[in-house]
Amino acid sequence: MTGGNHYKTLDRWWKIDDEQLKTNEHDNLLIWLLKKDNLKKIITSKDPEAINWDWENVKIHAEEFIIAENGYRVGAPDIIFSIPRSSSNECETNLNNENPSVHCDSGDTKSRYNSHEHYQHYSRYFIEIKPKIKNFGTTLRQLKLYISYGYEGRAYLLTQDQRFNEEFENQGIKVINPNKKLKNPKF
Repeated sequence: MTGGNHYKTLDRWWKIDDEQLKTNEHDNLLIWLLKKDNLKKIITSKDPEAINWDWENVKIHAEEFIIAENGYRVGAPDIIFSIPRSSSNECETNLNNENPSVHCDSGDTKSRYNSHEHYQHYSRYFIEIKPKIKNFGTTLRQLKLYISYGYEGRAYLLTQDQRFNEEFENQGIKVINPNKKLKNPKF
């Protein structure tokens, strides 16, 4: 990628043009997700254990870039939200591998603190909004690109188009149907 524009994102480099960003459907879903109660509702409907997250301190960012370690802009999922990690005095440290981490028991669930993560006190998740899936392969490629930058198991797709749910879910992307989750959708 030498000689290119330093501000050109990888998704633009791969010519992943998201025309849906300019639609009213997309805007309505994005605006709806910026409300913490709405975000909580759809995430906990897909992941019931998320009800125990510290929702009061969740941070929601719209159109925030994923930045590679070298400072290169990878792309911008529609929503990135950060969940505070619970702190516990009963943590065990694992320093025997190249990726030191601390395992903490917070209630019934195990959380992982990775000291190399960009935001050390938060776990980051993303939601990509696609009112319609125009091309499965292009959408999957875009989502897998984002996942490859530290979002394994923390990727959501909000779409009305339910044709490829199983395929996305098999690739580690949690699919949410907004029609089942929204009160008074404005489409």
